[in-house]
Amino acid sequence: MRRVDTEVGGNKKIDTLIGKDSCFTGNIESTGTIRVDGKFEGEISTKGDLVIGETGQVQGKIKAQNIIIAGKVKGEVEATGKLELVPTGNLQGEARMTLLVVEEGAVFQGNCQQIMKDQKEKARFLQIETPKEQKGLPKEVK
Repeated sequence: MRRVDTEVGGNKKIDTLIGKDSCFTGNIESTGTIRVDGKFEGEISTKGDLVIGETGQVQGKIKAQNIIIAGKVKGEVEATGKLELVPTGNLQGEARMTLLVVEEGAVFQGNCQQIMKDQKEKARFLQIETPKEQKGLPKEVK
């Protein structure tokens, strides 16, 4: 089984932690990585990443760069990067993300919408060149 605490964020440090024996109600605004292993009700907004551990339970609205859910989330979720539900993850509600990963065993009940990158960035990745004509080859093959 994959360990969420060691793989999430690689070398990124956790700036805010709500421990498994803690309950918190309110709003959190941050620019760093947040991990929730306890119960949280309210709104979380960070420019960093958000990790909901296996014992974590969140009800409310959350927005972060990348979100990994191993616990339970009920509400609105927005990931400007990747939203990942690992096998123990459970998400009920509305989700917006650029990239969605739902691993086998995870539960997602609700609606999701993909956030599209701007058209300039999208075009850069999809650029296709037309092959040049080569001398001596027929223009049309029948």
